[in-house]
Amino acid sequence: MNYTVQHRENTGKGFNRRLRQKGVAPGVIYGKEETLNVSMRADATLRFIRSMRGATKIINLEIESTAGSTNKTVILQDFQLTNLGNRLLHVDFLEVNQESVVSVEVPIVLLNEEDCPAVKTGGVIQIIRRAIPVRCKVKDLPSISEAIEIDVIDLEFGDSIHVLDVKYPEGVEPVTTGRNYTIVTVAGRIADEVDGIEEEAEDEAATEQEPDAEKED
Repeated sequence: MNYTVQHRENTGKGFNRRLRQKGVAPGVIYGKEETLNVSMRADATLRFIRSMRGATKIINLEIESTAGSTNKTVILQDFQLTNLGNRLLHVDFLEVNQESVVSVEVPIVLLNEEDCPAVKTGGVIQIIRRAIPVRCKVKDLPSISEAIEIDVIDLEFGDSIHVLDVKYPEGVEPVTTGRNYTIVTVAGRIADEVDGIEEEAEDEAATEQEPDAEKED
């Protein structure tokens, strides 16, 4: 992906506020060298960010300045919006190379959801985590740039898929922080009905075993 920004000499809250009043968003590029201050059209950049649909992609960033143009390979590290989410306030880029190790969150996509036997019989697939934090080298990002695919064709009622159950591309590993947390689980009407029947049966059995408190001598 290609995008163009402008080198920004001035900094500070007052200067950045005046930029935003003109429809320009300030930003920074963190990288191998010193931090570089940049600016960009807020509306166009927000459209560019939204076009990535939450995926982490490698960006060929052209930085225009009075001395000419330079290029850096970056990824979108972070961005801030107004409270209403309709205006871009600030953008952080991270300069990388092919061997750089990065931690990113990757959206998940479910495969064969409509063909899952549990869904066909009334179950509901609940997505507990819509993105998985992973660590990989930049050269391995294309394998997960759009999403991590999770096949749910074999799920039955009560089944769950945990972060360590997912098959990751070579060079990509999940960031678990010691917990094998749940990504997807199956629940639904039939599962609830079975639980209710079992509970009623247990209650009836317990009632039959209780002594008759009103029995006369």
